[in-house]
Amino acid sequence: MMKRLLLPLLLLVPFVLCAQQNDSSDVPFNGLVKDLSGKGVKVRVFVKNSDKRTVADREGRFGLTNLKPTDTLLLQYRREKVEIPLDGRRSLKVLWGGEQPSYDEDEELVDLGFGYVKRREYAGSSSGITGEMMLQKGFTDLQTALLALVPGLQLINGELVIRGQSSVNSSSAALIVCDGMPVSSLNSISIYEVKSVEVQRGNNMYGVRGGNGVILIRTRDK
Repeated sequence: MMKRLLLPLLLLVPFVLCAQQNDSSDVPFNGLVKDLSGKGVKVRVFVKNSDKRTVADREGRFGLTNLKPTDTLLLQYRREKVEIPLDGRRSLKVLWGGEQPSYDEDEELVDLGFGYVKRREYAGSSSGITGEMMLQKGFTDLQTALLALVPGLQLINGELVIRGQSSVNSSSAALIVCDGMPVSSLNSISIYEVKSVEVQRGNNMYGVRGGNGVILIRTRDK
């Protein structure tokens, strides 16, 4: 009798371990570092007792994956260094300056999912075009250009939809992100200011919000 009970349990162990590994590998961590005037700080970011590291961009944005709640980050800018224990935080917004930088978790950064994580750290199919490409083809409107140049992108009931994408969301619209910040539409973005556009079809990059795909836009001054 005991053997009959143990056998199903033993068979379940590999699946449980696999599920735990998959969950831990899909957890992004976004950070944002600004100085007292609101400008981004290009800090170098190290995870103590680990080989993980990254560098913030000119806006002060950085991303990492698979951090532990007990990890400590070391932020370095020029000769200044500061250690920040995560203490379970899922994101980090830092005000750099003064005698000691202040920091805390920011819910908006959590919602960005893989928004600040380097592209090499996540997988997914994508289509990318440049602003110059759109202008060379004579387009004067960003939405018109994307509908013409991005395979599978459609306009349905006023929403940009990537064919073949679906999620638990009631809406089928793709998430639009401009310079790292979600926007509701393309109407406020001039095609002449666009440096590049990438349409990500993978549905795990921005969590639930990106379940229908993500349109990543970068403007020329970023």
